[in-house]
Amino acid sequence: MFGFNRIHFIGIGGISMSALAMLTSEAGVWVSGSDRCDSDILQKLKGYGINAYVGSNNSVVSCSDLVVYTSAVGGDDAELKFARANKIRCMERKAYLALMAKTCKSVIAVAGSHGKTSVSAMLCHIFDKMALPFKGHVGGIIKSVGENYIDTGNDYFITEACEYGRSFLSLEPDIGVILNCDYDHPDTYPTKESMYEAFVKFAEQSKIVVIGEEAFDVLDLRSVDRDKVYTFGFGEEAHYRAVNIQNVAGKFEFDALCDGKHLGKFSLNIYGRHNVLNALAVIAVCHLNWLDMAETVHCVCDFDGVDRRFTDCGRTQGGARVIVDYAHHPKEISATIDTIRLMTKGKIIAVFEPHTYSRTKALLEEFADSFYWVDDLIILPTYGARESQDDGLGGDGLARYINKHGEGALYLQDYESACDYVQNNSTSRDVVIVLGAGSVNILGKMLTQ
Repeated sequence: MFGFNRIHFIGIGGISMSALAMLTSEAGVWVSGSDRCDSDILQKLKGYGINAYVGSNNSVVSCSDLVVYTSAVGGDDAELKFARANKIRCMERKAYLALMAKTCKSVIAVAGSHGKTSVSAMLCHIFDKMALPFKGHVGGIIKSVGENYIDTGNDYFITEACEYGRSFLSLEPDIGVILNCDYDHPDTYPTKESMYEAFVKFAEQSKIVVIGEEAFDVLDLRSVDRDKVYTFGFGEEAHYRAVNIQNVAGKFEFDALCDGKHLGKFSLNIYGRHNVLNALAVIAVCHLNWLDMAETVHCVCDFDGVDRRFTDCGRTQGGARVIVDYAHHPKEISATIDTIRLMTKGKIIAVFEPHTYSRTKALLEEFADSFYWVDDLIILPTYGARESQDDGLGGDGLARYINKHGEGALYLQDYESACDYVQNNSTSRDVVIVLGAGSVNILGKMLTQ
């Protein structure tokens, strides 16, 4: 593959890196990889015959002719230093993703501050059900296949296009999707304007652009050929539009139109009004690829989501329903809580693990506002990921801010304390929502054991 016979992945336990490793292995390349700690993903890779391990092993690296590393890996990583010192070619994840995308005839890349995983997973689900030859690279486990990747051929490459570190600018998609562009990743973009500029560049690099109407209104796309831009949303001016929208216990039905022409009636099998927009983006991509709309309707309605995206974990000892969601941006949190409010008349108990200190500090007021409809709020310590507390604000600071401007935020130091609190303060009428992109999903299992 690309002239490489043995490829080593540093940070192979990451959701994106593991998908790339599996796609590489499926192509017949010998794959190995390391990570800082053990995980379910690492064990799964081992089960597929990949030499995945915790820590460093320079003897494994020495056998490789390419080392792929994630941006989370610092320059002092032992394996990366060894590879560079021994003149083994090294490539960052985003460059390798772009290289892999070029092995396919057509690239569909899904960008946006929210919804990338759900939309790319839904597209993969549809292409898989229609038996189309494609490779799929997704930042979550697609429930219908139980994997974060699919490989059935080389006609299409479907991938998330992440804006963090300007990673998505490594891609030159045939169809570039921009779902939304709410400010995020202050460690990459010091201002909203700098982030908007990156999204415009992504649009310029795409042959066709499918863009949400709100993002279209915000971004300055004068440099992009208007004939290659297709908008989607609820407004009358959108090319792809949802009308006759109905809520059915938190799941939505709607009719999809393209320039006034009826494409089909869709009944989603996933929760939330925000998923109407996600589905519209998918419908637009399918329509622009001339896929059969009757089949598309069936496949969209059959899609049952992605792991950790509004995942029902069961019930607590007292009967409260427990849902885990990956939401870690204020807009995502608001959308998730709005969905739960449609589903219950009991209390909403939210447990939130902030993700990165810089995001918590930059979006402090927005985070506080996003919990407005929560009845009982627990804040946990920040999941630092690539950062230290010197980079921003911790969960304790967020809780203090919320209580200073209102009341109701309880700061707890660990999952065990949060589990005890929820078990003692919830009833069978309540819904517990566990929010965050770190390891907080563990709490969902703890609450339902």
